[in-house]
Amino acid sequence: MKNNSDEMAKRENKKALPKFILIVVLSLALGGVLGFALVTLNLQDFQDALDGAGLFFTNHAAPWLLITLPVAELALCLPIYFSAKKQLAGWDGENEAVSGQADVKLSVCLWITGLCTVAALFLLAAMFAGFVGNAGTERMMPAPMFFGGLAAFLADLLAPMIVQQKLVDLTKRLNPEKRGSVYDTKFQKKWYDSCDEAERAVIGRCAFQAYQAMCCTCMALWVVFALGGMFFNWGFLPAMAVCIVWGVGQSVYSWTCLKLDRSGGPF
Repeated sequence: MKNNSDEMAKRENKKALPKFILIVVLSLALGGVLGFALVTLNLQDFQDALDGAGLFFTNHAAPWLLITLPVAELALCLPIYFSAKKQLAGWDGENEAVSGQADVKLSVCLWITGLCTVAALFLLAAMFAGFVGNAGTERMMPAPMFFGGLAAFLADLLAPMIVQQKLVDLTKRLNPEKRGSVYDTKFQKKWYDSCDEAERAVIGRCAFQAYQAMCCTCMALWVVFALGGMFFNWGFLPAMAVCIVWGVGQSVYSWTCLKLDRSGGPF
């Protein structure tokens, strides 16, 4: 059995190695071409264009986007929510097609609210950077716009919470065994504990897909920020932040695997 396993491992390695070598060679070639292009081009003009775009975004776009974000979120989520609520109001408790359609709509709404929360945090950071970086200069952001952006950020945090609470309550009507309140700091744990094994298996698969996407995204961002630190004076902090997120994700994944192996399984 051991010899068969060793032979199988060798065959798999032999089959995958050429593709891996090709990817490495192409990556090195692409990196060399990109590095040469960055060295030969007029980087100062590109840096000035980046600075101008960043100034416009932080001083003008970010505050207005913060203000419009909760309106756009509610405009997207409320029609979907009321459509799902209407479907469940006439649900007989047995038609799986109706419950499946409603469940999809609720999941889409949760997706939208999650993305809007992330967007609000990003826009607030951008607005702060623009306000502090240009304080005392002619490019300083007007105070009414700054405080309007702060008020909009609070609305950006409140709107997803209220929408998510409505979505969770509607999901409990669809699945009465579900437990937890979005206002509870242990909501995710209580919700997970109330899921059956099939639902936990789905959560696990989704989490693995998210982990893979996180690793690929971190690699791409590291390349961008490493080049930015070399050619545009971005420093090492952006690359360090990406590596911290990457390292935390890797560590949590590995530690959880070890813990589950010792405990005898995920359930």
